[in-house]
Amino acid sequence: MPELEFFNPKGLPPTSGSFHWASKAGNTVYLGGQVPIDKDRNVVGVGDATAQTKQVFANIETTLRELGGDLNNLVMLTTYVVGRDSLDGIRAGREAILEEGRMTNQPPGTLVFVAGLANEQWLLEVDSIAVLD
Repeated sequence: MPELEFFNPKGLPPTSGSFHWASKAGNTVYLGGQVPIDKDRNVVGVGDATAQTKQVFANIETTLRELGGDLNNLVMLTTYVVGRDSLDGIRAGREAILEEGRMTNQPPGTLVFVAGLANEQWLLEVDSIAVLD
């Protein structure tokens, strides 16, 4: 079994101590649910699914860069969405990231509609898996 490592990247807010933002087993990285908050725990883009999606992916990117990768190392996404009316904004946010060239692949994923998330201002949360080179 590969060595397990746990990470709390410097560019993300500190956790409560009861979890880590990411774990790594060999060259596979598992990122816990990333939400639309900045490094100071401020909710980004309240009511704006596009802005929240961009922040979520910025947080994923921060973690992967600290571990030597980037968004192109993603191999799986699970997106939890509050309300179907957020879907177009989420798609627009992902399209913007692709257009910026920060992510050139489109990994497979699962999209799940949920009644709510831990903070009522969050419109989405994304779990992801990446494989580093």
